[in-house]
Order: sequence, then structure tokens, then C-alpha cells
Amino acid sequence: MSEENIKFADLVTSTRGNLVENIHQGVAVAMDSEGRVIKKWGDITTEIFPRSALKLIQTFGIITTGADKALKLKDEQIAFATSSHHAEPVHLDMVKSWLSELELEEEDLMLGSAWPLSQKRKDYIVRQEGRKSKIYHNCSGKHCGQLSICKHSKFKTLNYHDPKHPVQKLFIENLEKLAEVQIKNIGIDGCNLPAPSLPLNQFAKALTKFADPSKLEGIEQKAVIKIFESCVKHPLLFGGSESVNSILTKSSNKKVLIKNGADGVFIAIAPDEKAVLVVKIKDGNMKAAEVAIAGLLEEMKFLNNDETKKLKSQPILNSTVTKIGKMEWISL
Repeated sequence: MSEENIKFADLVTSTRGNLVENIHQGVAVAMDSEGRVIKKWGDITTEIFPRSALKLIQTFGIITTGADKALKLKDEQIAFATSSHHAEPVHLDMVKSWLSELELEEEDLMLGSAWPLSQKRKDYIVRQEGRKSKIYHNCSGKHCGQLSICKHSKFKTLNYHDPKHPVQKLFIENLEKLAEVQIKNIGIDGCNLPAPSLPLNQFAKALTKFADPSKLEGIEQKAVIKIFESCVKHPLLFGGSESVNSILTKSSNKKVLIKNGADGVFIAIAPDEKAVLVVKIKDGNMKAAEVAIAGLLEEMKFLNNDETKKLKSQPILNSTVTKIGKMEWISL
């Protein structure tokens, strides 16, 4: 089968001893702001659920509606609305203060109670609190952002998660406009908000507007600039001290924004290159997705440093913390 006809490409291997035990396949693309494919892996028209990688576009609506100015939201809040956070103290303080500003409470968040995304933070919360909480959910910042749009736009906050709610219709409209595609399938995300799917290449096209704001005008141009700048300026709020999003973004010295999406998705936005990367690991393995985004960043010369090197080839440890193999990017 020719490379052109390959649905999923081999992207990451994991070994046990010296033998390859698993091969993680996926699809990926490097695309510039003219919509040109710089390089692709597998069939980039494959339909994917970007999941949390869509948070940039959900935050986009906060700015295009004017909610950020009307509610005097800080850059830190814009970064936090775009985050998949680890429920570290700075994140919990942000959720509590933001809800207070909106005159809302934890119960107004239309997501389920959860443990922190970070295992270290989960262990701490289990010992100290012994219970899950809505504010610990890695998407609670995104939900504060959605509630901010509701407050400013005079939308009802009740059931704001419903796909028929005006705030969710706005999100889908923004996604369709930026991606230049009609959304046909909308599922439900882990945090209870709509989870649209679209071809991977069309999702990449939406993200290229963040890499090259000149493709937009007026408030939309200001929105993509503000989101990118807020996230690279506040990488800890964008994820956490152990978050790959935060670690890689911080290591780029404000040059590249890296964001994950659940079940094997990662994106990278590089304005200096006027280009983006999107990868989806077929089996949803997030560790393989981390390896893949690091390998892609190096291969496309968007970012090449100690952090990408650590991530693109990682040791596999057993329960006694003995190295038994490795997971690494397949350089093509």
C-alpha cells in the first residue's frame, strides 16, 4: 500500500527489553496558514474529536462577545479558561475567585465532581479532603469562561451545557467559521459540554488562524492574539507544574503554544512559522501522544530543546521503578 493510501501511520513504538511490544498508530499534519500541507502522516481527512484541544475556540467566544472587557477579565483568566489544569492551589484559587466575581457557586458548574488530573494532586486531595469536587475538574476553568459569556450576553446560566443553549451554538458557529467546515456530528465531552468532531485537516485549518492572525480582522484577530499571548505568558495556569502543555509551552520562551486533547490528541501553534501541528493517536494513548507531539515539534523544527528530547523518548518503568523498556517517536 502506498503512503498516500495509508489510513493510519506508525508514529510511536514501545519496547519491552529490546523487542517492540506495541506500535501506536495515528494521523498528523503540519499545516501553514495558507492551508498548505507541509507534511502529513496518514489520512489527514480522518474525522477526530479534538476534545480539550478545542478550548482555544471556546475561549475565542469570550473575547468576540466582549465578555472579557465587560467583566474585566485578566489575561490569567483567559489562559485559565483555555486550560486542562491540574487542580494545584493557583488553579483552585482562580476557580473560586472567578465564580465569586460571577456571583455563582460551585454547584452552578455543569460538570461532574472529579479528582485532580495530576496523580500527585489527587493523592494530596484524597489525604486532605477525601472527596471529589467540581472545582478539581480539569475543565472547571473552561466552564467559568462559558458562564462569563452567559452573564455578559444575558443568556440563562441554567443548562448552559446543552447543545441547544445559545453559548454552545456560538461555540459551534465559531468553530465552523474558523475551520471552514460544517459540523455534522456532536457528541458529549467528559466535562458535559458538546464535543464536536471534524476532519483533522479542517481542525488544523482553524488553528492556523491563531498562528497567523492576519487571516482574521477586527475583534476576531484580537481574540486569537490575546488567547495565544495569555497562554504563553501564563503557562502554569494553562496546565500545571507537571503538565506537558505547560512544560513545553514554557520551554519555548513564548514562541509555541502546545495543548492536549483527551484520548490521544495534541496540537502546537507556532506563529513564527505561521504553522500548526495536529496529531491524533488512534488508540487514544496519551503517553504516546506526548511522545508524538515532541517528535513532531523536533522533526518540523518548531521546537528542539531538552524538554522535547525527554518527551520524544521516554523510559517505561515497572512498579519497582526499574526501566523495562522505552516509548519513542518513529522518525520518518
